[in-house]
Amino acid sequence: MTQTIARLTLEEFILEMGSRRVSELTYEQMQRLVHRLDLSDDLVDTHTHFVDAAYARNLVCRTQSFELIVMCWRPGHESTIHDHAGSLSAITVHRGTLTSRIFVPADGVPFGKGPVALDHTDTIQPGQGWTGVDRTGIHQLANTTPAEDLVTVHCYSPPLTALNVYRVDAPQVTVLPLRYTIAEDLAA
Repeated sequence: MTQTIARLTLEEFILEMGSRRVSELTYEQMQRLVHRLDLSDDLVDTHTHFVDAAYARNLVCRTQSFELIVMCWRPGHESTIHDHAGSLSAITVHRGTLTSRIFVPADGVPFGKGPVALDHTDTIQPGQGWTGVDRTGIHQLANTTPAEDLVTVHCYSPPLTALNVYRVDAPQVTVLPLRYTIAEDLAA
């Protein structure tokens, strides 16, 4: 007998996330919750805004426990190689094809230091569920398609204020403050 998993509206998801201690929330628990999240196409489309220079971060909602963001990527757009400074992440593809590159500290380098090395690459398409990285995960996201726009939905717990940015060829790790609206992206 197959058990039906109850879907969560965004309002129910907000209440569920707010009822948990962020510091005790595990990656697996967050993945179970986002898999139940029922986001309408209309909600995502309302927050789908592209810019030409780089990928755009469009805030859907933010609480003390988490934030939900729609990211819009033109062909060739990619993030830095980064971790989430202790936040959990979950990502799903709404439209297009996402290239996710997972990195690990280079041989003998402790976490939080550079350089990093590519561990593996995944390609994710709509309907393949949610993915992401744990609190110590290091990754890079990209739209590597030649002509197709990409729209992804991201959940972070706790909300992000900055990323730790890594390089494959240098030991420096820098902190990058984040922007959340198209207006901020256009002003940059």
